[in-house]
Amino acid sequence: MTSSESLSTENRLLAALAHGSIILQGMGMLVGVLVYITQREKSRFAAFQALQAAVYQLITMIIAIVFWMLWGICYTLSFIPLIGLPEDAPPPPIFWVGLGSMVIPLAVMAVLGLYGLWAALRVWQGRDFRYALIGSWLERSGLWKNNAA
Repeated sequence: MTSSESLSTENRLLAALAHGSIILQGMGMLVGVLVYITQREKSRFAAFQALQAAVYQLITMIIAIVFWMLWGICYTLSFIPLIGLPEDAPPPPIFWVGLGSMVIPLAVMAVLGLYGLWAALRVWQGRDFRYALIGSWLERSGLWKNNAA
């Protein structure tokens, strides 16, 4: 294995780790930021993929928090009908709807996480990956500077 192949494998591994760190739910952003900081002068591929991963994970964390807050509000409101019920009475259907709606934020988190893992697989295969909206936005924004050769 030549040094250029080794560097290419290292770049792909770092990029894949940055994307795959989405499974750490929030803490994974730090992996993306660390890879970006350490690779921005060395590898355009690894640095850009890491920056994308960090921004994507920040956005997904905000989306997940919003969905969980909305679910919490709806679930709390589903307790209102329970106030006047006798202790041995079964909960009304709206309570079960509120409890069952917990599936929605979990499904959103799963889909967003799978998209991040898909990105990890693509960059590990050596393919350039762009998240929808985020990749092109980072290319045009002032956040991304192509300092590496």
